[in-house]
Amino acid sequence: MQSPSHLQRNPIGRNMAGELIVFRERIQPVSDPMPNEWRPQRAATPPVVAMPGWATALRRGLAMRCPACGEASAFAGYLTVQPVCPHCDAPLGRVPCDDAPPYITLLIALHFIIITMVLADYDGGMNWITSMLIFVPLTIVLLLAMLRPIKGALLAIMLKINMLRPLPPSAKPAAIVHG
Repeated sequence: MQSPSHLQRNPIGRNMAGELIVFRERIQPVSDPMPNEWRPQRAATPPVVAMPGWATALRRGLAMRCPACGEASAFAGYLTVQPVCPHCDAPLGRVPCDDAPPYITLLIALHFIIITMVLADYDGGMNWITSMLIFVPLTIVLLLAMLRPIKGALLAIMLKINMLRPLPPSAKPAAIVHG
């Protein structure tokens, strides 16, 4: 199949020297690039643990409890997530909620702090030293108070949508060999 003559030597403009820029490539017709139906590459994995509804899971996460059962604490320390829930064996340690909670906490807390700073210094009479002495400790306290509940909420969201790290190779169940 030969391309139409207007595509073979159709000038599309001039360069800085005033010479014609010519389009010389052939355009090949493409078969339908969009599939008629979408087929997933793999089967959906069943949830590892039975989860309640969204509102219940988020409420339990914000309360820093296990999102699946709500009975045990989801944290072993201030920010350390327990490997498994001691009450329902939910795999809390496999949920990858490491980096997002600080960013989301900063996003929320700094909006409150900035609005408070603007309202406190409305007339422009606050000294910068006074402002620093008030708002730096306030920011630190607010961030530390919000970080753990936000991490619990993200833990609940990721566990609800079954977003888990894969098991390490040593922890996978061995295949049964029939001989």
